[in-house]
Amino acid sequence: MRISVEKLGFLHKTAFARYRGVKSFLWLTGFLLALFTAPLSAGASGEIPGLADISRPDPTIQLDIELDRLVGKMTLEEKIGQMLMISFRKWQDRDVTEINSEIAGTIKKYHLGGVILFWENLAGAGQAARLVDQLQRASVDIPLFIAADQEGGRVVRLQTGAVMPGNMALGAAGSTEDTYEVGKAIGEELNALGINVNMAPVVDVNINPDNPVIGIRSFGSDPQLVAELGAAYINGLHDAGVIATVKHFPGHGDTDVDSHPGLPSVPHDLARLKAVELKPFQQAFDQKVDMVMTAHVTFPAVDNTKAISQKNGSEISIPATLSHRVLTDLVRKEMGFDGVIITDALEMKAITDHFGPREAVLRAIKAGADIALMPADLEQACSGLLAAVRSGEIPESRIDESVKRLIRLKLSAGMVKISGGKFVPGDKVTEDLDERIKAAESVVGGPAHRAVEKKAAEDAVTLIKNEGNMLPFTLADGENIVLFAPWDDRLDLMTRELNRIIAEKGLREVKVKGFVYQDLVFMTEEQKQAVDAADYVVLGSYSYDVASRTPGKHWLPDFALSLARYALSAGKPLAVMAIRNPYDIMYMPGVKAYLAVYGAAEGPNIPAGIRAIFGEVNPKGKLPVSIPNVSGERILYGTGYGLSYE
Repeated sequence: MRISVEKLGFLHKTAFARYRGVKSFLWLTGFLLALFTAPLSAGASGEIPGLADISRPDPTIQLDIELDRLVGKMTLEEKIGQMLMISFRKWQDRDVTEINSEIAGTIKKYHLGGVILFWENLAGAGQAARLVDQLQRASVDIPLFIAADQEGGRVVRLQTGAVMPGNMALGAAGSTEDTYEVGKAIGEELNALGINVNMAPVVDVNINPDNPVIGIRSFGSDPQLVAELGAAYINGLHDAGVIATVKHFPGHGDTDVDSHPGLPSVPHDLARLKAVELKPFQQAFDQKVDMVMTAHVTFPAVDNTKAISQKNGSEISIPATLSHRVLTDLVRKEMGFDGVIITDALEMKAITDHFGPREAVLRAIKAGADIALMPADLEQACSGLLAAVRSGEIPESRIDESVKRLIRLKLSAGMVKISGGKFVPGDKVTEDLDERIKAAESVVGGPAHRAVEKKAAEDAVTLIKNEGNMLPFTLADGENIVLFAPWDDRLDLMTRELNRIIAEKGLREVKVKGFVYQDLVFMTEEQKQAVDAADYVVLGSYSYDVASRTPGKHWLPDFALSLARYALSAGKPLAVMAIRNPYDIMYMPGVKAYLAVYGAAEGPNIPAGIRAIFGEVNPKGKLPVSIPNVSGERILYGTGYGLSYE
C-alpha cells in the first residue's frame, strides 16, 4: 500500500480543521499510529480500510470542546453557583410548598445549581410537580438538580408516595429482583414529579449494631450483599430516568455516633476498609453510578491529618467530606470514579461546630467535592469561594473541572441541551406542566407501586424464634386479641391490618383491643386484665440505639420485658414483632415467638408482620445482620438465619 505525501498532508489539515489544540494532536497521533500498524492492504478501490470510521468526529471530544468553550464564557459567580445545592424547607416558619419572590430571587442571585427538597416541601403529587416547575423557572439558563432523599423505609420525603420497606428489609429478602423493582418504582415517582436526583441508595455496610444513624437504612452487614443490592437499586433508578447517589462514602456503617450532632470515626486499616466499607462503593463506581455522597466521618487509615476545632480549640481529625486524600486520592485516582462528588449536608453539627460555614465549604471544594450540599450560610459560602479563587487559593481550573462534570451530567440526564451555541433547558425540564401533574397523580403512590411495596415487605419478614411452633396464630370466631405498640401510628397499622384479615375471613365477634405503651415502664392493671382475657397477644417492640434496648435505661425495653414476663406467667401466647431494628431479642431471649420486619412509622412492614403472625404470609426472610448477646461476646443468631412455618 502506498500513501502519497499529498494525501497525508490533506489528512493532517482535515484533522486539525476538526480538532484543535492538544486533543487534535492526540487524535492525529492515534490515527497515524493506527494507519501504519494496520495490515498493509487496500480494497479494489484503493481506499484505506476503515478510513471513513477513523476520520469521523468523536462526539465525546466534540462535547469536551463545546463544554470548554461554553464554561469559559460563564462568569465566576455563575460557575460557583453551579457547585451549590441548598434547601428551602421553611420560609418564615412556614413549610415551603410553593416558591415566593424571595426564593426565586435567591436562586437567580446566586446562580444556584441545585435544590434539595424535604418532607415539608412535598405534600402532594400535583403540589410537588408545581413546586418543581416553579423552581426550574426561577433558574436562568442551566436547569437545577432537584434532589430528594427518597431512600424508602425510614427516610422518605414524598408525603403521598409509596413508602417501600427500606434497605434492611430488602437485605432480608435478599432479592435483586425485589430491590430493582423498588428502586425503579421510587425512581418513577420522583421522575413523574420532575425530581431528577435521588440521594440514594445507602450502601453503608452496617457492621455495628450500636449504629444510631444507619441501622435499617443499610442492606446489611455483608459487603457482597450490600454491593449486589446497591447495584440493583441503582439500575432501577436509572431505568426510571433518575440520577442515583451512593452514600455515605467511605462508609458510615461501623460507627456508634450520629454525624448530625457529632464527629464519628472508623478506625480500621486500609485493607479492612477495602474488603468491607469500600466494596459496595467500588462496585457502584464500576457500573458508572452518577453521584457519590461523602460522610462526615474520620478515617485515620486514609487521612490522619489534624485540624484545630473552632468549637473548643482541640485537635481533631479531618472528616472524609473535607479530605483531599479521601475525595481526590482515593475516590478519583485509586477507585477511578469520574462522576459527581457531593458532600453530605454541610449544616450538620459534625462540620459546623468544628470548621464553621465558610471554612467548611472551602475545604470541601479543595478536597475535590463538586457540590457543596446545604452550606450553613449561603452568602459566606459564595463570598468565600469567590475570594479564594480570585486570590489564587483555589485555581479557577479546579472550579471549571467540577462545573464541566456537573453540566455533563445534566446533559446526559436530559436536563440541559446545547442549542444555538448556548445552554438551554432540556426536554425533561420543558415538559407541559398540566401533563406532568396528570401523570404524577396517577403514578405517585399508585396501585402498581403499592403492589411492589407489599411484595417486598412480605418477602422480608424474618421469623427468628418459634418455640413449640407457636406461630402462626389461628383466628376463630369469638376470640380476643390484644395488641401493644409504642406509639399511636404503629398501633394503627397493626390494628387496621388485623381487622382487615378478620373481615376477609368473615369471622364474627372477634375482639381486638390495642394499647399504646409510650413512656410506660410497667404494665397497668387495665393492660394486665386485657392480657388475662386474651387468646393471643402481640407486642410491637422497638429500638433505635444502645439505650433503647437496654433495660433500666429506657422505657421501651422496660415495658417489653414487663409484658413478656406477665404473658409467660399467665400462660398467654405472645408474639414479639421487632418493628425497627432486629436486635430486641438480645434483652428478652426468653420469648417464644419473635420476628423482625425492619420497619418505620408507616409503610408496608408492620402490616406484613401482622399477616405473618396470623398465617396470611409464610415468613421467608433471612437475617441480613447478626444478632449478638447483650455483652457482645457471642452471636445469638447469625447472618442468613431465618425460619419458616412447617
